[in-house]
Amino acid sequence: MDLTKFKGADDTVRLTIRLSIGYCILLTAAFVSCIIYLTVKIEKAYSQALVIDKNGEVYETSSLPAGSMRKYEYLNHVKTFVTHWYAFDESTYEGNISLALNLIGNKGKELLNEYNDVNMLNSLIQKNIRYGVTIKDVEIHTNTIPVSGKILFTQTGYRARGSVSRDIEAEFTLYDVSRSEDNAHGAKIEDWIVSYSEPVENGDDLLHQTSPSTADENEPNPENSNR
Repeated sequence: MDLTKFKGADDTVRLTIRLSIGYCILLTAAFVSCIIYLTVKIEKAYSQALVIDKNGEVYETSSLPAGSMRKYEYLNHVKTFVTHWYAFDESTYEGNISLALNLIGNKGKELLNEYNDVNMLNSLIQKNIRYGVTIKDVEIHTNTIPVSGKILFTQTGYRARGSVSRDIEAEFTLYDVSRSEDNAHGAKIEDWIVSYSEPVENGDDLLHQTSPSTADENEPNPENSNR
């Protein structure tokens, strides 16, 4: 019996096993590399998308972290409150105030009482006054607890023969609440502290705005009195 034949067969088996292991390692490495490549491509595809508007214009969009988007929600929330609480006429007063109260916390009750004390709606009707707002600047500080900010805007009261404007600056805090149809941003304003400039008259109509005795306790009243 030639034992060298068995020795050669044994070497061949060992070589075959080594080659098989090597091929398996290479295939595993290739498979892992392929998975990583596809994962990166899929994540990139999800983070960017092409949007085509009705006019055929193509835009590339990308996703942002939820925390970054929250700041813009706070900005819009505060702007919406200001443009409804400080701008109205006799036909929009009740609707604007109702909407704004959904955006502010307990402080809203104090502000509403001040409007009720001067019988705001009746004054709008009798004196034919309309109020408008121009927002100049808004700051939101998401690095504070709670979130804080400041807004600067101009409120103008209009009558037939002229108008009166004043700058109002308000500091505030924001806290998160459950989202709802009436509060899509899921936020509430609190600690609404205001200061304001002297009214500036335009035209011949003497349209004066009363001022609170203490800026951090009373809301500046947009009701006007002829004095």
